Amino acid sequence: MKKLTVLMLLVSTILFGKVRVVTSITDFEDIAKTIGGKRITVTSIARGNQDPHYVEVLPSYMMKVRRADVYLQVGMELDLWSRQIIDGSRNNKLQIVDCSQNINRLEVPTDKIDASMGDIHSKGNPHYWLDPINGIIIAETITNALIEADPDGREYFTSQLLKFTNDVNQLMKKWEVEFKNLVGKKVIFYHNSWPYFSERFGLEVVQFVEPKPGITPTPTHLDKLIRIIQSDNVKVMAMEPYFSNKAPDFLNLKTGVNVVKIAQSVGAISGVDSYIQMFEFNLKALTEALEK
Repeated sequence: MKKLTVLMLLVSTILFGKVRVVTSITDFEDIAKTIGGKRITVTSIARGNQDPHYVEVLPSYMMKVRRADVYLQVGMELDLWSRQIIDGSRNNKLQIVDCSQNINRLEVPTDKIDASMGDIHSKGNPHYWLDPINGIIIAETITNALIEADPDGREYFTSQLLKFTNDVNQLMKKWEVEFKNLVGKKVIFYHNSWPYFSERFGLEVVQFVEPKPGITPTPTHLDKLIRIIQSDNVKVMAMEPYFSNKAPDFLNLKTGVNVVKIAQSVGAISGVDSYIQMFEFNLKALTEALEK
């Protein structure tokens, strides 16, 4: 009992004074960890290897948020489940931060949306973290939130933001040279998660395995994809690891298109343990698939 008491006091001492951060996705967790360092504790609700659109709300998530100071959400109608967690936490002191607030949004619908269109987001495509330059904008938003929660950490947080910004900008210069052969290459994606990534690195998205976002591929749609792959000489079909292999394997069998799994978030695939590693992995995986 005495040992347990000492351990609890030690843990309390370690955590005392730290900003407690909860994030919707692992990408924000990693960026927050980079900016906040030892001045924060941070954990993600969604795992990197699961679809961030659909997260089962558990009481343990509400308990995490009840003890938190800051909650970082994706916004743009992607993590709508976070609202239930936040409400259930009954944490009136929680600082809720929408990390999409300063993002240049792509694919914002201009027409009326209805259920027949599939999983369309009225505020635009919400997968904005898949552009590393947007990662800098996200980091700036997180930095401002951490300063509000911990004003004494301003100098530390801003210095970490500067380092992160410089690192990403230097890597972008490297990637633009190393992966310049990706520019103009035609790719079919499983789900429409990749417009920000594709625009940043110059990929041409010709189609999706899903006929509409969130809709299971039909035989008619797969026949259409076969014709497109053959007529447009599409060499690569890329997918997130949580989708079924059934349709991609069928397309590979019928056309020889190379199927490659890429990481939509930190932790989606073994070895993708940081926000930077995610881009390194995806760019290399697409390049290798295109060169087969």
